[in-house]
Amino acid sequence: MNINNKRMNNMNDAQSLKRVKRECSYGDKCYRLNPAHFREFSHPHLESILNTYEGNGDYDIPQQYSMQRSQIIEQLNVIVEKNLYEGKIGKQSSDNAQSSTQTNEETPNTQSTNVTQIKPQKLMVTKTIPQSSVTINREKVQNQEQKVRDSDYRPIVPPTRKYSEFFKVIPEKNKMAAKHDASAPYYIFYTTITDAKETHTQPYSICFQEILDSSLGELKCSLQINFMVDVSWLLAQYYFAGYSAKKLTILYGEECPDLKTISQKKPHVDAHYVTMATPFGKHHTKMMVLCYEDGSLRVVVSTANLYVDDWENRTQGLWFSPPCSELPPDAMPHDGESPTMFKRTLLRYLNHYHLPQLAFYIERVKRCDFSHINVFLIASAPGAHFDVDWGMTRVGSLLRQHCCIPPSENSHWPLLAQASSIGSYGKEPKLWLTGDFLHQFTKIKDQSQMLSSPAGLKLIYPSLENVKQSHDGLLGGGCLPYAASAHAKQPWLNQFLYQWKATHTNRNRAMPHIKSYTRVSPDNKMAAYYLLTSGNISKAAWGSINKGNKALRIMSYEAGVLLLPRFVINEDMFPLSDKTHPLIIPYDIPPIKYTSDMSPWVSDYLH
Repeated sequence: MNINNKRMNNMNDAQSLKRVKRECSYGDKCYRLNPAHFREFSHPHLESILNTYEGNGDYDIPQQYSMQRSQIIEQLNVIVEKNLYEGKIGKQSSDNAQSSTQTNEETPNTQSTNVTQIKPQKLMVTKTIPQSSVTINREKVQNQEQKVRDSDYRPIVPPTRKYSEFFKVIPEKNKMAAKHDASAPYYIFYTTITDAKETHTQPYSICFQEILDSSLGELKCSLQINFMVDVSWLLAQYYFAGYSAKKLTILYGEECPDLKTISQKKPHVDAHYVTMATPFGKHHTKMMVLCYEDGSLRVVVSTANLYVDDWENRTQGLWFSPPCSELPPDAMPHDGESPTMFKRTLLRYLNHYHLPQLAFYIERVKRCDFSHINVFLIASAPGAHFDVDWGMTRVGSLLRQHCCIPPSENSHWPLLAQASSIGSYGKEPKLWLTGDFLHQFTKIKDQSQMLSSPAGLKLIYPSLENVKQSHDGLLGGGCLPYAASAHAKQPWLNQFLYQWKATHTNRNRAMPHIKSYTRVSPDNKMAAYYLLTSGNISKAAWGSINKGNKALRIMSYEAGVLLLPRFVINEDMFPLSDKTHPLIIPYDIPPIKYTSDMSPWVSDYLH
């Protein structure tokens, strides 16, 4: 017996065996694009589409997958190009190949023109779809995606009720695009205060309805990432904008029965509760990804929860990105990156969730141009991090590269840390607050390795007296969850506390739910940077460094933006005054220290 022939027969037999695949546990929510994944797992929703695919033209994608069409097209292209599924075409191709082989073997004297119609190297059973059908050019993909957009279009639904019947602050319609353009290069806004009419006409004031203003473009779908969500209030905002039929995805951190069942009542709304590994960690990020019908998107990084109280009489901050247009069809996912690497950082943050609900938005981010974004995204995510991409070590790393405070003046530029909640820091400030935290937030370029005096620290947090005079009285302290039991363990904190005063922006009586960090010059006329974030002054938000393995341990999800002068205005410092277009910080500078008879607001006063 010819051993070589036996070996060849065994190979052919092995090739003819169909590999049994396990069904992917993600089902039709799978977002993977790795060919190895499709070799290992079956995907019935994709295979049913391939079973009806004729080898040319467009895929027949069911309407139920409208939000995933772009993702599904890419997955199908991977399967087709790599020949990873034997569908109807593949079966026909295989049968034809076997039939032709038998004919050639029975009639060895057939003319050469017939023999070469099917080449031997193409007779492998693993070849499931003809090569001609897998040559997908860029123009065809572009046309197919345009058809997907057209078929997936959800029209604007004009509201039948008046916005003024339900809300007190009535923004001008179709004006937000001009207002946004005028906010350049900072793109920083503060929420309009309902009971402070002076704020209603400020160029840097904003209400939620303006975020959805039609002048910014027609919304296609949106992603809301937040902690507390009142879905009735949120859907009302979309309703009055004409977007009641548009796709909406919500990630939230505080359990809410209405959100658990919302998709049953509103099929276009997909809500997902983000579970946390520890009760000390919170899904605290406030972010929006707004996708438009023209393929562009905008990102909003905010400090406000999605419910009515946070958008009425509380001081909140937002960074509202300029539009990020769609890249050309032949662009790579890493194209359109900014000097601040905003796109890569955003993708890293979104991918950290490992949620199929985010697949569409991740793909949209990849396909958009962020090259003009001038801020750094600062994110926190739960876990032990050994790099400098998260939390306070990311802040320290960026300041070490770009903060231009002269080393000789470093100790004279205090850190102003303003927040709506204070953490538990231990028996002494040096254990974290004036230790790792202050060290990371006061790093500078060309920092001397010699021991030097640390910069001062001023914590801006409302006193009991500040809250009493708020628009809502004691109820104004509802957004300030610092507990009396925590303060009793760290009485030394009083020496660092400064009052909430915001007279120059007419927000003195609007209690701060905003969180912001900056360093100001000795004459209070310049700022070295400005960080607007959801992160309070806590270990859970910014992390604590393990003294052994140096890992940064973070417990919460947070997101913020860091504005550095060199990237925003091409100067070393931000002007706070004496310029036509200064950086607006909502509270008064310099801050005013607590008097000896003052105490910080604690939530116990509400009980």
